[in-house]
Amino acid sequence: MTKLSAGLNRVVVICFALAFAAALPMAARASVSVWLQSPKPGTNPSQVLVYATARSSSAVTGWIIYVDDAIAYRTNMVSDTLSHTVTLTNGRHLLYARAWDQGGSYGTSATLMIQVGTPAPSSSVLPTPPSNATVLSQMQNTTDDWKDCSLCAEGMNDTTNYWMAPFQNSPSKSGSSRELYADGLPWTNVLFIKTMPASTASHFLWDFWVYHDATSAANIWSAEFDLWQVLGGKEFMIGSQCAFGDGVWDTWDSANNRWVENGVPCPRWAPSTWHHVQWYVERINSTQYRYDTLVVDGKGYGFNQTWTVNPTPWPDAMGVQWQLDQNANGIPVHEWIDDVKLTTW
Repeated sequence: MTKLSAGLNRVVVICFALAFAAALPMAARASVSVWLQSPKPGTNPSQVLVYATARSSSAVTGWIIYVDDAIAYRTNMVSDTLSHTVTLTNGRHLLYARAWDQGGSYGTSATLMIQVGTPAPSSSVLPTPPSNATVLSQMQNTTDDWKDCSLCAEGMNDTTNYWMAPFQNSPSKSGSSRELYADGLPWTNVLFIKTMPASTASHFLWDFWVYHDATSAANIWSAEFDLWQVLGGKEFMIGSQCAFGDGVWDTWDSANNRWVENGVPCPRWAPSTWHHVQWYVERINSTQYRYDTLVVDGKGYGFNQTWTVNPTPWPDAMGVQWQLDQNANGIPVHEWIDDVKLTTW
Protein backbone atom coordinates (compact mmCIF):
# COMPACT_ATOMS: atom_id res chain seq x y z
CA MET A 1 0.00 0.00 0.00
CA THR A 2 1.22 3.49 -0.79
CA LYS A 3 2.41 5.43 2.26
CA LEU A 4 0.57 8.73 2.44
CA SER A 5 0.00 11.13 5.29
CA ALA A 6 -3.13 10.76 7.37
CA GLY A 7 -6.26 12.64 6.45
CA LEU A 8 -7.73 13.36 3.05
CA ASN A 9 -4.98 11.49 1.20
CA ARG A 10 -6.40 8.20 2.40
CA VAL A 11 -9.44 8.74 0.22
CA VAL A 12 -7.24 8.83 -2.83
CA VAL A 13 -5.67 5.49 -1.95
CA ILE A 14 -8.98 3.66 -1.89
CA CYS A 15 -10.06 5.29 -5.13
CA PHE A 16 -6.85 4.23 -6.81
CA ALA A 17 -7.40 0.61 -6.00
CA LEU A 18 -11.02 0.50 -7.05
CA ALA A 19 -10.61 2.51 -10.21
CA PHE A 20 -8.36 0.05 -11.95
CA ALA A 21 -9.39 -3.60 -11.70
CA ALA A 22 -9.82 -4.62 -15.35
CA ALA A 23 -7.85 -2.09 -17.34
CA LEU A 24 -5.53 -4.89 -18.42
CA PRO A 25 -6.68 -7.55 -20.86
CA MET A 26 -7.35 -10.90 -19.21
CA ALA A 27 -4.15 -12.34 -20.71
CA ALA A 28 -2.12 -10.13 -18.39
CA ARG A 29 -3.87 -10.85 -15.11
CA ALA A 30 -5.06 -14.38 -14.45
CA SER A 31 -3.37 -17.80 -14.20
CA VAL A 32 -6.14 -18.92 -16.56
CA SER A 33 -6.55 -16.34 -19.32
CA VAL A 34 -9.91 -16.10 -21.09
CA TRP A 35 -10.72 -14.20 -24.28
CA LEU A 36 -14.36 -13.71 -25.27
CA GLN A 37 -14.36 -13.35 -29.06
CA SER A 38 -18.11 -13.49 -29.61
CA PRO A 39 -20.49 -11.78 -29.11
CA LYS A 40 -19.39 -8.16 -29.23
CA PRO A 41 -20.81 -5.60 -26.78
CA GLY A 42 -23.77 -3.52 -27.86
CA THR A 43 -26.82 -4.50 -29.91
CA ASN A 44 -27.22 -8.24 -30.56
CA PRO A 45 -29.97 -10.67 -31.64
CA SER A 46 -31.78 -12.72 -29.00
CA GLN A 47 -29.67 -15.77 -29.82
CA VAL A 48 -25.95 -15.10 -29.46
CA LEU A 49 -23.02 -17.38 -30.11
CA VAL A 50 -20.63 -17.32 -27.18
CA TYR A 51 -17.18 -18.22 -28.48
CA ALA A 52 -14.23 -18.03 -26.12
CA THR A 53 -10.69 -19.32 -25.85
CA ALA A 54 -8.62 -19.97 -22.74
CA ARG A 55 -4.96 -20.48 -21.96
CA SER A 56 -3.45 -22.15 -18.90
CA SER A 57 -0.31 -24.05 -17.94
CA SER A 58 -2.54 -27.08 -17.35
CA ALA A 59 -5.56 -28.50 -19.14
CA VAL A 60 -8.76 -26.45 -19.18
CA THR A 61 -11.44 -28.73 -17.71
CA GLY A 62 -14.61 -26.64 -17.43
CA TRP A 63 -16.52 -23.60 -18.62
CA ILE A 64 -19.42 -21.45 -17.44
CA ILE A 65 -21.30 -18.74 -19.32
CA TYR A 66 -22.84 -16.11 -17.04
CA VAL A 67 -25.76 -13.90 -18.02
CA ASP A 68 -26.62 -11.16 -15.52
CA ASP A 69 -24.29 -12.87 -13.02
CA ALA A 70 -26.32 -16.11 -13.13
CA ILE A 71 -25.19 -19.38 -14.73
CA ALA A 72 -26.66 -19.71 -18.23
CA TYR A 73 -24.56 -22.69 -19.32
CA ARG A 74 -22.04 -25.03 -17.69
CA THR A 75 -19.88 -27.78 -19.13
CA ASN A 76 -17.05 -29.98 -17.84
CA MET A 77 -15.71 -30.35 -21.34
CA VAL A 78 -11.92 -30.61 -21.47
CA SER A 79 -11.14 -27.99 -24.09
CA ASP A 80 -9.42 -24.64 -24.36
CA THR A 81 -12.27 -23.33 -26.54
CA LEU A 82 -15.97 -22.79 -25.86
CA SER A 83 -18.70 -22.45 -28.47
CA HIS A 84 -22.32 -22.34 -27.31
CA THR A 85 -25.45 -20.42 -28.25
CA VAL A 86 -27.50 -18.77 -25.51
CA THR A 87 -30.93 -17.17 -25.83
CA LEU A 88 -31.47 -13.76 -24.27
CA THR A 89 -34.69 -11.92 -23.54
CA ASN A 90 -35.29 -8.37 -24.74
CA GLY A 91 -33.45 -5.79 -22.70
CA ARG A 92 -29.96 -5.14 -21.35
CA HIS A 93 -27.76 -7.99 -20.14
CA LEU A 94 -24.27 -8.57 -18.74
CA LEU A 95 -22.47 -11.53 -20.28
CA TYR A 96 -19.10 -13.12 -19.54
CA ALA A 97 -17.38 -16.53 -19.58
CA ARG A 98 -15.20 -18.29 -17.00
CA ALA A 99 -12.84 -21.25 -17.47
CA TRP A 100 -11.24 -23.62 -14.94
CA ASP A 101 -8.13 -25.75 -15.26
CA GLN A 102 -7.35 -29.10 -13.66
CA GLY A 103 -5.42 -27.39 -10.89
CA GLY A 104 -8.54 -25.54 -9.72
CA SER A 105 -7.48 -22.11 -10.98
CA TYR A 106 -9.89 -20.06 -13.04
CA GLY A 107 -10.02 -16.96 -15.21
CA THR A 108 -12.84 -14.69 -16.30
CA SER A 109 -13.33 -12.88 -19.56
CA ALA A 110 -14.26 -9.24 -19.91
CA THR A 111 -17.86 -8.42 -18.98
CA LEU A 112 -19.97 -7.29 -21.95
CA MET A 113 -23.06 -5.10 -21.98
CA ILE A 114 -25.47 -6.73 -24.46
CA GLN A 115 -28.62 -5.03 -25.73
CA VAL A 116 -31.40 -7.14 -27.24
CA GLY A 117 -34.30 -5.30 -28.88
CA THR A 118 -35.02 -1.60 -28.56
CA PRO A 119 -33.01 0.06 -25.78
CA ALA A 120 -34.63 2.16 -23.09
CA PRO A 121 -34.73 5.89 -23.86
CA SER A 122 -31.53 7.79 -23.13
CA SER A 123 -30.31 11.25 -23.95
CA SER A 124 -27.26 11.93 -26.10
CA VAL A 125 -27.53 15.66 -25.32
CA LEU A 126 -25.77 17.26 -22.37
CA PRO A 127 -27.95 19.16 -19.88
CA THR A 128 -27.78 22.90 -19.28
CA PRO A 129 -26.59 23.42 -15.69
CA PRO A 130 -28.73 25.62 -13.43
CA SER A 131 -27.64 29.18 -12.74
CA ASN A 132 -26.60 28.30 -9.19
CA ALA A 133 -24.24 25.49 -10.25
CA THR A 134 -20.67 25.50 -8.99
CA VAL A 135 -18.11 25.78 -11.82
CA LEU A 136 -14.41 24.95 -11.50
CA SER A 137 -12.50 26.03 -14.62
CA GLN A 138 -8.93 25.49 -15.87
CA MET A 139 -8.41 22.82 -13.24
CA GLN A 140 -5.26 21.59 -14.99
CA ASN A 141 -3.52 24.74 -13.77
CA THR A 142 -4.14 24.27 -10.05
CA THR A 143 -1.05 23.32 -8.08
CA ASP A 144 -2.60 21.96 -4.88
CA ASP A 145 -4.03 18.50 -4.17
CA TRP A 146 -2.59 16.78 -7.26
CA LYS A 147 -0.98 13.38 -6.77
CA ASP A 148 0.39 10.64 -9.02
CA CYS A 149 1.09 6.99 -8.32
CA SER A 150 1.93 3.76 -10.12
CA LEU A 151 1.71 1.19 -7.32
CA CYS A 152 -1.80 2.31 -6.41
CA ALA A 153 -2.96 2.06 -10.04
CA GLU A 154 -2.54 -1.74 -9.74
CA GLY A 155 -1.11 -2.57 -13.14
CA MET A 156 0.70 -5.82 -13.78
CA ASN A 157 3.95 -3.90 -13.29
CA ASP A 158 4.81 -0.77 -11.32
CA THR A 159 7.24 1.98 -12.25
CA THR A 160 8.99 4.92 -10.65
CA ASN A 161 9.42 6.65 -14.00
CA TYR A 162 6.33 8.83 -14.17
CA TRP A 163 5.56 12.49 -13.68
CA MET A 164 3.20 15.32 -14.52
CA ALA A 165 4.01 18.88 -15.45
CA PRO A 166 1.55 21.80 -15.41
CA PHE A 167 1.73 25.04 -17.40
CA GLN A 168 2.75 23.54 -20.74
CA ASN A 169 2.34 25.98 -23.61
CA SER A 170 2.80 23.35 -26.34
CA PRO A 171 0.74 21.45 -27.11
CA SER A 172 -2.06 23.45 -25.56
CA LYS A 173 -5.49 24.84 -26.36
CA SER A 174 -5.62 27.46 -23.64
CA GLY A 175 -1.91 28.22 -23.53
CA SER A 176 -1.41 26.16 -20.37
CA SER A 177 -1.95 22.38 -20.45
CA ARG A 178 -0.87 19.67 -17.99
CA GLU A 179 1.38 16.89 -19.28
CA LEU A 180 1.14 13.34 -17.91
CA TYR A 181 3.85 10.72 -18.51
CA ALA A 182 4.23 6.99 -17.82
CA ASP A 183 7.19 4.74 -18.65
CA GLY A 184 7.55 1.20 -17.37
CA LEU A 185 7.51 -2.47 -18.24
CA PRO A 186 4.60 -3.88 -20.32
CA TRP A 187 1.19 -3.42 -18.71
CA THR A 188 2.32 -0.66 -16.36
CA ASN A 189 -0.32 1.85 -15.22
CA VAL A 190 0.01 5.30 -13.66
CA LEU A 191 -2.78 7.33 -12.05
CA PHE A 192 -2.94 11.15 -11.82
CA ILE A 193 -5.45 12.55 -9.34
CA LYS A 194 -6.91 15.93 -8.46
CA THR A 195 -8.60 15.77 -5.04
CA MET A 196 -11.22 18.30 -3.90
CA PRO A 197 -13.09 19.00 -0.66
CA ALA A 198 -16.24 17.07 0.17
CA SER A 199 -19.41 18.01 -1.71
CA THR A 200 -23.05 16.96 -1.52
CA ALA A 201 -23.61 17.69 -5.21
CA SER A 202 -25.43 14.96 -7.14
CA HIS A 203 -25.03 16.19 -10.75
CA PHE A 204 -21.64 16.36 -12.44
CA LEU A 205 -20.74 17.72 -15.86
CA TRP A 206 -17.04 17.06 -16.50
CA ASP A 207 -15.52 18.70 -19.58
CA PHE A 208 -11.89 18.43 -20.74
CA TRP A 209 -9.61 18.05 -23.77
CA VAL A 210 -7.03 15.29 -24.33
CA TYR A 211 -4.00 15.13 -26.62
CA HIS A 212 -1.70 12.19 -27.48
CA ASP A 213 1.43 12.46 -29.58
CA ALA A 214 1.88 9.99 -32.45
CA THR A 215 3.78 7.37 -30.45
CA SER A 216 1.35 7.44 -27.55
CA ALA A 217 -1.73 7.36 -29.78
CA ALA A 218 -0.42 4.25 -31.52
CA ASN A 219 0.58 2.33 -28.40
CA ILE A 220 -1.49 3.32 -25.36
CA TRP A 221 -3.77 0.47 -24.28
CA SER A 222 -6.38 2.60 -22.53
CA ALA A 223 -6.93 6.10 -21.15
CA GLU A 224 -9.01 6.17 -18.00
CA PHE A 225 -11.16 9.10 -16.85
CA ASP A 226 -12.76 8.87 -13.39
CA LEU A 227 -14.91 11.13 -11.28
CA TRP A 228 -15.38 9.96 -7.69
CA GLN A 229 -17.21 11.07 -4.61
CA VAL A 230 -16.97 9.69 -1.06
CA LEU A 231 -20.04 10.55 0.94
CA GLY A 232 -21.34 9.08 4.17
CA GLY A 233 -19.13 5.98 4.10
CA LYS A 234 -19.93 5.16 0.47
CA GLU A 235 -17.69 5.47 -2.57
CA PHE A 236 -19.26 6.58 -5.84
CA MET A 237 -16.51 5.62 -8.28
CA ILE A 238 -17.90 6.90 -11.59
CA GLY A 239 -15.10 5.59 -13.74
CA SER A 240 -14.77 5.30 -17.50
CA GLN A 241 -12.05 4.40 -19.93
CA CYS A 242 -11.47 4.53 -23.63
CA ALA A 243 -10.01 1.05 -24.12
CA PHE A 244 -8.17 1.65 -27.38
CA GLY A 245 -6.85 -1.93 -27.29
CA ASP A 246 -10.42 -3.26 -27.39
CA GLY A 247 -11.92 -0.39 -29.38
CA VAL A 248 -14.79 0.37 -26.98
CA TRP A 249 -15.70 2.52 -23.99
CA ASP A 250 -15.86 0.82 -20.59
CA THR A 251 -17.79 1.91 -17.51
CA TRP A 252 -17.03 0.97 -13.91
CA ASP A 253 -19.31 -1.30 -11.88
CA SER A 254 -18.13 -0.32 -8.41
CA ALA A 255 -20.00 -2.88 -6.30
CA ASN A 256 -18.66 -5.76 -8.41
CA ASN A 257 -15.18 -4.30 -8.89
CA ARG A 258 -15.15 -4.65 -12.68
CA TRP A 259 -15.13 -2.83 -15.97
CA VAL A 260 -18.05 -3.37 -18.33
CA GLU A 261 -17.46 -3.17 -22.08
CA ASN A 262 -20.14 -1.11 -23.80
CA GLY A 263 -21.15 -0.98 -27.43
CA VAL A 264 -19.96 2.62 -27.73
CA PRO A 265 -16.95 2.60 -30.06
CA CYS A 266 -13.61 4.09 -29.09
CA PRO A 267 -11.13 3.53 -31.92
CA ARG A 268 -7.63 4.89 -31.59
CA TRP A 269 -7.73 8.66 -31.64
CA ALA A 270 -6.04 10.66 -34.35
CA PRO A 271 -2.55 11.60 -33.11
CA SER A 272 -1.33 15.12 -32.41
CA THR A 273 -4.93 16.35 -32.26
CA TRP A 274 -6.98 17.66 -29.35
CA HIS A 275 -10.00 15.47 -28.51
CA HIS A 276 -12.95 16.77 -26.51
CA VAL A 277 -14.47 14.54 -23.78
CA GLN A 278 -17.64 15.53 -21.90
CA TRP A 279 -19.32 13.33 -19.30
CA TYR A 280 -22.62 13.96 -17.55
CA VAL A 281 -23.10 11.61 -14.58
CA GLU A 282 -25.26 11.60 -11.46
CA ARG A 283 -25.45 10.30 -7.92
CA ILE A 284 -29.10 9.28 -8.02
CA ASN A 285 -29.57 8.17 -4.41
CA SER A 286 -27.57 7.15 -1.34
CA THR A 287 -26.33 3.90 -2.91
CA GLN A 288 -26.40 4.32 -6.70
CA TYR A 289 -24.84 6.39 -9.44
CA ARG A 290 -25.69 6.70 -13.13
CA TYR A 291 -23.81 7.30 -16.36
CA ASP A 292 -26.09 9.53 -18.42
CA THR A 293 -24.39 11.08 -21.43
CA LEU A 294 -20.97 10.95 -23.06
CA VAL A 295 -19.98 13.36 -25.82
CA VAL A 296 -16.70 12.79 -27.68
CA ASP A 297 -15.60 15.31 -30.28
CA GLY A 298 -19.17 16.54 -30.56
CA LYS A 299 -20.83 13.11 -30.98
CA GLY A 300 -23.21 12.20 -28.16
CA TYR A 301 -23.96 8.77 -26.71
CA GLY A 302 -26.76 8.01 -24.26
CA PHE A 303 -25.81 5.48 -21.56
CA ASN A 304 -28.63 5.49 -18.96
CA GLN A 305 -26.59 3.02 -16.94
CA THR A 306 -26.93 2.63 -13.15
CA TRP A 307 -24.52 0.92 -10.76
CA THR A 308 -24.32 0.40 -7.01
CA VAL A 309 -21.63 1.81 -4.71
CA ASN A 310 -19.25 0.04 -2.38
CA PRO A 311 -18.73 0.95 1.30
CA THR A 312 -15.56 2.70 2.43
CA PRO A 313 -14.18 3.90 5.79
CA TRP A 314 -12.65 7.00 4.24
CA PRO A 315 -13.79 10.55 5.00
CA ASP A 316 -15.94 12.55 2.61
CA ALA A 317 -14.16 14.02 -0.42
CA MET A 318 -14.37 14.08 -4.21
CA GLY A 319 -11.96 14.14 -7.12
CA VAL A 320 -11.21 13.60 -10.78
CA GLN A 321 -8.43 11.45 -12.18
CA TRP A 322 -6.74 10.33 -15.37
CA GLN A 323 -4.91 7.03 -15.76
CA LEU A 324 -2.46 5.91 -18.46
CA ASP A 325 -2.21 2.20 -19.24
CA GLN A 326 0.75 0.93 -21.23
CA ASN A 327 0.36 -1.99 -23.60
CA ALA A 328 2.33 -5.22 -24.15
CA ASN A 329 5.19 -3.27 -25.77
CA GLY A 330 5.84 -1.14 -22.70
CA ILE A 331 6.34 1.92 -24.90
CA PRO A 332 6.25 5.17 -22.86
CA VAL A 333 3.08 7.23 -23.20
CA HIS A 334 2.36 10.94 -22.88
CA GLU A 335 -1.00 12.61 -22.42
CA TRP A 336 -1.84 16.30 -22.22
CA ILE A 337 -5.06 17.61 -20.69
CA ASP A 338 -6.40 21.13 -21.10
CA ASP A 339 -9.46 23.33 -20.49
CA VAL A 340 -10.54 21.06 -17.64
CA LYS A 341 -13.87 22.17 -16.19
CA LEU A 342 -16.16 20.56 -13.64
CA THR A 343 -19.69 21.82 -13.09
CA THR A 344 -21.64 20.48 -10.12
CA TRP A 345 -25.11 21.06 -8.67
